[in-house]
Amino acid sequence: MEAIPTPKGYPLIGNVLEIDPHKPNQSLDNLFAIHGPIIRLFLPSERTYVASYELAKELFDESRFAKAVTGPLAQVRELAGDGLFTAIPGEHNWELAHRLLMPAFGPLSIKDMFPEMQDIVSQMVLKWARSGPDHHINVPDDFTRLTLDSIAICAMGTRFNSFYHEEQHEFVNGMVTILAECFTRSRRPPLPQLFFKKQNKAFQEEIDKLVSIAEELLASRRKKPTTKKDLLNAMINNKDPKTGESLDDQTIIRNMITFLIAGHETTSGLLSFLFYELLANPEALATAQAEIDTVIGKQPITIEHMGKLPYIEGCLRETLRFHPTAPAFTLQAKGDQVLGGRYKIQDSQVVTVFLSGLHRDKAVYGPDADFFKPDRMVGEKFSALPPGSWKPFGNGVRACIGRPFAWQESILTVATLLQNFNFTKANPSYQLEIKTTLTIKPEEFYMKARLRHESFLDHAGALASGPVSEGKVMEREVCGAEQTENLKPMQIFFGSNTGTCEAVANALAVSAQRHGFKAEPVSMDDGVALFDKNQPLVVVTASYEGQPPDNAAHFVEWLSHSSKDKVEGVKYAVFGLGNKEWYSTYQKVPTLVDEAFAKNGGVQLTDRVALNVTEANVFDALDEWTKTKLWPSLGSNEDDDTLSIEELKVQIDPQRRGGTLKQELQLGQIVETRLLTTKPGAPRKRHLSIALPSGMTYQTGDYLAVLPLNSSRMVQRVLRRFKLPWDAMLTIDPKAITSLPKGQQLSAHDILGGMVELSQPITAKALSAVKATISDEEEIAAIDKFTSDARTLSATSLLEILELCPSSSFSFGAFLACLPAMRVRQYSISSSPLADPSVCTLTYSIIDAPPRSGSQGGHFHGVCSTYLERLSIGDTVQIGLRPSRTGFNVPADDGRPMIMACAGTGLAPFRAFIQERAIKQEAGRKIGPALLFYGLNAPDEDDMYRDQFDDWEERGVVSVRRAFTDANEQSEGCKFVQDRIWHDRQQVLELFRRNAALYFCGAGIVGSGVDKAIMQIRIEQAKCSEEDAQKWVSEQKGERYWADTFA
Repeated sequence: MEAIPTPKGYPLIGNVLEIDPHKPNQSLDNLFAIHGPIIRLFLPSERTYVASYELAKELFDESRFAKAVTGPLAQVRELAGDGLFTAIPGEHNWELAHRLLMPAFGPLSIKDMFPEMQDIVSQMVLKWARSGPDHHINVPDDFTRLTLDSIAICAMGTRFNSFYHEEQHEFVNGMVTILAECFTRSRRPPLPQLFFKKQNKAFQEEIDKLVSIAEELLASRRKKPTTKKDLLNAMINNKDPKTGESLDDQTIIRNMITFLIAGHETTSGLLSFLFYELLANPEALATAQAEIDTVIGKQPITIEHMGKLPYIEGCLRETLRFHPTAPAFTLQAKGDQVLGGRYKIQDSQVVTVFLSGLHRDKAVYGPDADFFKPDRMVGEKFSALPPGSWKPFGNGVRACIGRPFAWQESILTVATLLQNFNFTKANPSYQLEIKTTLTIKPEEFYMKARLRHESFLDHAGALASGPVSEGKVMEREVCGAEQTENLKPMQIFFGSNTGTCEAVANALAVSAQRHGFKAEPVSMDDGVALFDKNQPLVVVTASYEGQPPDNAAHFVEWLSHSSKDKVEGVKYAVFGLGNKEWYSTYQKVPTLVDEAFAKNGGVQLTDRVALNVTEANVFDALDEWTKTKLWPSLGSNEDDDTLSIEELKVQIDPQRRGGTLKQELQLGQIVETRLLTTKPGAPRKRHLSIALPSGMTYQTGDYLAVLPLNSSRMVQRVLRRFKLPWDAMLTIDPKAITSLPKGQQLSAHDILGGMVELSQPITAKALSAVKATISDEEEIAAIDKFTSDARTLSATSLLEILELCPSSSFSFGAFLACLPAMRVRQYSISSSPLADPSVCTLTYSIIDAPPRSGSQGGHFHGVCSTYLERLSIGDTVQIGLRPSRTGFNVPADDGRPMIMACAGTGLAPFRAFIQERAIKQEAGRKIGPALLFYGLNAPDEDDMYRDQFDDWEERGVVSVRRAFTDANEQSEGCKFVQDRIWHDRQQVLELFRRNAALYFCGAGIVGSGVDKAIMQIRIEQAKCSEEDAQKWVSEQKGERYWADTFA
C-alpha cells in the first residue's frame, strides 16, 4: 500500500494554516495541484480528500461507504438535528421522513407547484424591468430572494415577499451567520468551550431565531388548516406507509428548516454561477437564447415547455459541473477498504469527495475540462458520461431529495429571464470571486438587464401589485433639449479593456455633436439591445490576444450569427486599433466586425481604419479620419479647422476639498517591494508583492491590471500653469460630453491625479487650438520650430506646450477636454498561486528616461511604473485580474517539456511557470524538463532572481541559458536571446520532438528575432525554404507556440 500524501503541518493545529478560511476550496485546489488526487490533512482532526474520478467512483459504492456527517455539517446538526440533510445513517427519524416526503417530490407534485414558482419568478422579472437597463442587479442577492420565496410558498404556503423589502428576510441573515459559524467551529482547535462562550451564545441566538420562524409557520398552519398538497401538510398529516407513524413537531420543525436552507441556498448559487458563465461565454448565451426563441418565442411559458429545452438543461448541468454549489460531501468506510488498489482506508475512516476535482477530471471530461462548454452535457453526450462522474446532488440514498424541485425552478427561471432580457455585466472587467460558507456563490457579481420587448410590461401588468410604467427604454440625457432637438441620431459603440477605445468613442461623440449628430457612446455589448439599422453606426474596437474586448464579446457573437434582415442597410464604419507587434492577431476583431456587417448587407461609410497605435497618435488619426472621411460621408460640410476645442464648462471653488474618485476595481495591499537590479545607475527593475482582496483568485499566466495615479509633481505642474490652489474644487457642466464625472463637485487634485492621462501626446488639433490663444508672436514661432519635427510632436504633451507658452489663454476646461481618461496598465503576474493564492507578484521595469520631446530639463517618467515604484509596504493599489486567453499558461500535463524565451522583465510569467513546477516537484510530482532562454544586459546588473533560479536549476526544474548583451563572453558569445537559442538548437530540437510547449514574452522586436531563430532551426532540420519555415512557425502559434508581446 502507498502512503496518502500529507503536507507538513504544525503541532496541535496540524494543517489548519494550509486552508484559507475565506477561500477553502481554492486552498484545496492548490493542494491537489501540488500533491495529486488524494491528500490527508489534519484540520485538526484527520481528514482524507479525493479529487479524481478513478478514486471517487469507488467511494460511491454504498455497500462499502455510507454518508458521514462530519466537519461543518456536523455543526449544522445543532440547528437541523436529524433532519433529512444532517441525519446520521441509521437514525429512525430520517427513514420516517424520507418515506413520508418522497411522494411530495414526485413528478406530479412538482408539476403542481409550477404556477406558484412562476408567480415568484414574475415578481423578480417585474422588479428588474421597472428598475431600468442601467440598474446594477445584485445577482446572488436577488436569486436568494427568488429561491427562498419559491420554497416558502410551494412547500409551506407562506409568502415571505422578499422582493417587496429592501433587506433580506431575517431567515436568510440568520442562516448565513449560522453556516459561516459552522465552518469556523469545525476548524477550532481542541480547547475547552469556555474559550468560545461569546461565540457559542451568538450561535445559539441565531438558531433560536430560525427555530422560532419555523414554529410560527407550523402553528399558523395548525391554526388554519388547508387542503393544499404541499410539504408542510405532508409532514403534518401523512403517516409512514411502513410503520403507521407520524412526525412529531420537533422533527417537522427540523425538516422545515432543512427545506428552507437546502431548498434555496444551492439553487440561488446555481443560477448566479450560470449567469456569470453565460456572460463570460457569449456563444453559450446566444445558443441558449436562440433555443428559448425557437421553442417558446414570445408566448407565455407553460409547464409543457420544461422538458423541451435540452440546451438550457445542458447549461445548468455544466454550471453544476464547473461550480458545484455544495462543493463536497463526505463518506465513511464500512470496514477496511482499499482505494485504487493503492491507498488503505480503515474502518469508519471518513473520506471527502471534492467535487471541483471530480468534475474537472481531464480523464473524464477531456483536455477542455477547465472550460465552460454546455454542449458536453446535452442529450446523449451527458448520458454517455461514466457513472458517478457528475455528482452535484450527492450520492445514493442520501442524494438530494429536492432535485426535481430545484431543476424545474431553475429551468423556469432561466427561460423566463432569457425570453425577456438581454444581459451584460455591470462591470465588464469583473472576474469571478467566490464566497464560501457550506455552499459557494459568486461575490459582488452585478449585471444589467435590458428588456428585449418593450411590450413586456403590458402583458405582465396583471402580475404587478401596483401601477406599472411603460417599458420603453429611456435614453439618458446628455445635452440640453435646446441643443439636441435638431441633431440627427447616430450610434457609437466601443469595445475597450484598457479605456483607449472608450476615450476615442467619447472624443468622436464630441465631434459628432458639432457636426449635427447626437450620439452617446455605449459598449458594444450594450449596443446589442440598442442597435438600430436606420441610424449610422461607428464601431471603435481593438483585439486582445485575438479575442474581443471584455465588453464586446456578446456583440461580436450576436453580429456573427445575426440574420441579414437585422443588419441589412445599416451605414457603418469601423475604427480599429491595434499593435502590429502582435502581428498574428493584429486587427482581428475590427476586421471580423467589418466583414460581418458587409456580409449581412451593411453599407460602409468609409474603409475600415486599421490604426497601429505604436506608429500614430490615436486622436490625431481620429481627427484626420473624421475630417476627411467620416463627416463628408454623412453629408456634413463643417470644416474641422474652423472648429475650436470644445472646452468643458467648469465652475471652480477653491474653498473646499475632498475626493469622489470611483473605479470598478478592487484594492490590493503592498506587502513587499524591492529593487532587483544591482548596478548603480542601471535601468531599474523592481519586484512588488500584492496581497489580493478576499475572493480574488488567479491562475499562473494571468495578468494584473493596475490603475495608476499621476505623480504629485505632474499634478502640481498643471495647477501651477493654470494658477489653481491645490485644494480647488471643480464642477463639470452636466450637459458636457465627457467621461469625467459631471454635475458634482470634485477635487482638482483628484481629477488630475487619477482620472486623466497628463502625459498623453498632444494632438494636432489641440496644438492648433493652443496656438490660437497665444498672444506673443515669438512664442508662436518657438512652438512652430519645436514641433516642426513629427517625431518631437508625437512625444510632447499638451502640458509641455502650455508651459512653453505663458501668454496662452488656453482655459483649464479646454485642457481637460483634450485629455483622455486614465487607463489601466496590464502586467504579467510573476508568481504561481500554488506558492500563496492570496498574494501575487509583479516584475517590472521603471521608465525613467530623458524627455521624449527633447525639451530641456526633466525626465520622462512612465506613469504606472513610477507610480508602482512610489508605493510602500502597507499602501493600497487599485487592481483587477485579466486572464490569459491564449493558452499562455503552464501545460496541464506536468510531464510536458517547456521551452521559454524572454528578455528583461519578460521573465515575469516564466518565473511563475517555473515556480509552479518547482512546488509540484517538491511535493513528489514528476515534472518534465524545461529550458529558459533569458536575454539581459550583464551578470552584475540585471540578472534577476539569480539565487532562486540557481536553486531551481540545481534541483532539475529548469535549465537557464542566458545571453548577456554587454558581457557576451560569459554567455557562449551570445549577445541576444535569439543567438542563444540558435547556439543551443540541439537541445531545443530534442525537447520539441518530445512535444514541448514553446513560449515567448517580451518586446515585439525581440519576438521577431526569436521567430527568426526558430525558422533557421526549422530550415536546418527540415531542409526547407525560408518561406516554408515561416509558414511552419505561423502554424505552430496557438497550437504549440504562444507569445505574449508588449511594446
